[in-house]
Amino acid sequence: MAEQEIPDGLSADYVNEPVEAALAELNAHPDWMHLAAFLAALGEGFLVVDVTATNKKKATHIRTVRSTRGELVLPVFTSMAELRLAVPKNKRAEVKGAMMPARDALGLITSDTFVAAQLNAGSAALVVQRSFVERILAGEPVDAATLESLAT
Repeated sequence: MAEQEIPDGLSADYVNEPVEAALAELNAHPDWMHLAAFLAALGEGFLVVDVTATNKKKATHIRTVRSTRGELVLPVFTSMAELRLAVPKNKRAEVKGAMMPARDALGLITSDTFVAAQLNAGSAALVVQRSFVERILAGEPVDAATLESLAT
């Protein structure tokens, strides 16, 4: 992104504070209302994806992880600091992340057979089902009543 294209207030130390606050509330009060607030926040602002293994001469590659059943999971982070927490201490200086608008970062889930996105793997480590991410991307309702009806 060229220097003039960087939005005001966005820097290398950016933290998606609304998502982190909503995640903390969800962890403290795990109910439909707090899940809905978290999902609504997740689609806003910016998120970071891990591009550590990317070679400058080749296309950008997003680092992925596998579930315990071997399924693809897309790791996303609220900040570079959160990304660094997800790697061993001796590798943190080598970590590279790409900051993207949240919907673009979440949209990467459609690029492969991902079953979920994992937020902040080094700390809170919340896994969000692909169907919830797709609802965010499609602009579909993520209110408490809708989410509860989807679970039944």
